[in-house]
Amino acid sequence: MRNSRGFYWGSILIIFGILWLLRSMNLLQVNWRWILPYWPVLLILAGFILILSKSSATRGIVGVLITCSILGAVFNRTNRSIENQNWNFNWGQPDNGWNDPSYDQDDEEPTDEGQDRNYEEDRSSRQNEQPIQGKFKYEFDPIIEKANFNLEAGAGSFEFDGTSGQLYEANTTSSFVGFTSNTSLNRLNKSAKVDLKMGEGNISFKNGNIKNEAKIKLNKTPIWTIDIGIGAGKGEFDLSEYKVEKLNISTGAANLKIRLGEMLGQSNVNIESGVAAVDLKVPNAVGCEIHIEGLLNSNDFNGFTKINNRLYRTDNFDQAAKKIIIKYTGAVSSLKIDRY
Repeated sequence: MRNSRGFYWGSILIIFGILWLLRSMNLLQVNWRWILPYWPVLLILAGFILILSKSSATRGIVGVLITCSILGAVFNRTNRSIENQNWNFNWGQPDNGWNDPSYDQDDEEPTDEGQDRNYEEDRSSRQNEQPIQGKFKYEFDPIIEKANFNLEAGAGSFEFDGTSGQLYEANTTSSFVGFTSNTSLNRLNKSAKVDLKMGEGNISFKNGNIKNEAKIKLNKTPIWTIDIGIGAGKGEFDLSEYKVEKLNISTGAANLKIRLGEMLGQSNVNIESGVAAVDLKVPNAVGCEIHIEGLLNSNDFNGFTKINNRLYRTDNFDQAAKKIIIKYTGAVSSLKIDRY
């Protein structure tokens, strides 16, 4: 018990000491307004540790997590009350409702190639608490041989499905701050870059009605590098009709369904996840290799042979003319791969 108490208080002092030191040295730049509402994650983690561990030494770790979660809850509620100038700690109110009525996306300065053509967004609906609709597209230039598509968003539902005669098309809906899009064309390198990002601003959760989604179509002519960064939610990515050279996905907690094609000689896929369920589909004719890194992963690889604990291959890998190389890094996750 004495060792447990020492570990508890020692950990608390070390954590707060490190945070204070980094902040004093301007090495820690954190938007706490985004992090504090997720204090319940610490309680969930503490519960997992209690369930999975039988050692008494974990009591100190659990105590630290519970203490941090309580502090996070108190600081989150206090911070919101200060900003709203409302000291009524009504726990029935939305937990991270930093309402900023003065925020207006029209105040943002557009870049030279900022808003893609035919971009439409109903900003007046924001005042009526209706979802913000966005339509984006960029005309395809035959000079484009390679293209990069970058999607950055928080929580929501995201979809790649179908092809377009444009370089890309995207229809978005957001209860928060809407999406913005940037497209640049490099004629010298015969390449293009598309950025589709959730806008920055304060988020208000009204009666739990949250909608944040993007439906995307790409042109099938260029060779694509696709970068996807989402915090949480659901993703359905049918990329089978695109020439995907590189696919990079980073997510926290999400349910992902990914369908890959055989349009190139080799495709490289890199997936990093926290707590996620990932369902991958690869063509039968393609040779596929999977490299696994992580802690508590549940794996289901249909049609693969185990080379070692971290490497799996299809039987036709060496002979196949086309290959898909997958590197997967997950914390607590489920990875399933089927062939079609």
